[in-house]
Amino acid sequence: MESSTEHSREFVRLLTGHQEALRSLILALVPNVSDVRDVLQEVNVVLWEKRESFEIGSNFGAWAATVARYKVMNYRKRMKREGWLVFSDDVVELLADGSGERQSALFEAKRGALAQCLEKVSPGNRDLLMTRYGGAQSIESLAAETGRSAPVLRVTLHRVRAMLRKCVSDRLQMEGQAG
Repeated sequence: MESSTEHSREFVRLLTGHQEALRSLILALVPNVSDVRDVLQEVNVVLWEKRESFEIGSNFGAWAATVARYKVMNYRKRMKREGWLVFSDDVVELLADGSGERQSALFEAKRGALAQCLEKVSPGNRDLLMTRYGGAQSIESLAAETGRSAPVLRVTLHRVRAMLRKCVSDRLQMEGQAG
């Protein structure tokens, strides 16, 4: 049985890992960028409030996208009441369905490309990445642990991230995916 702390930790990992896909979905349906941020924040609040009802191992992306769609519908109702021109529900659903599938496919393509690109990183730098970002360890504590200076670690991590970004972009282009 999973503890509440483990559940919350995994939930936060899933929530942060799906922010780009959620933002993209909302962006496809909400014309104003500042409103996109507000709707995304509302979605995150609802997801967090309902985190205990989410079963780890089930499809977080689908669940979060459903919450996002409801929040977008609420947003659209507010805009309509304020006199803004809004698309019909059918048009919005068509946009949401297509966008969600495309974003999910792109997310999976990026994840696959990143996994392949990580294999090209030296074991030492891969360990450095995993320690820094997997455990959310600060640069200062990592510097003390490795015997390197914090500025040197920042430069190293920057270079590795830049290499990974280029590698992922190149792989996605080779596969015909938008990056």
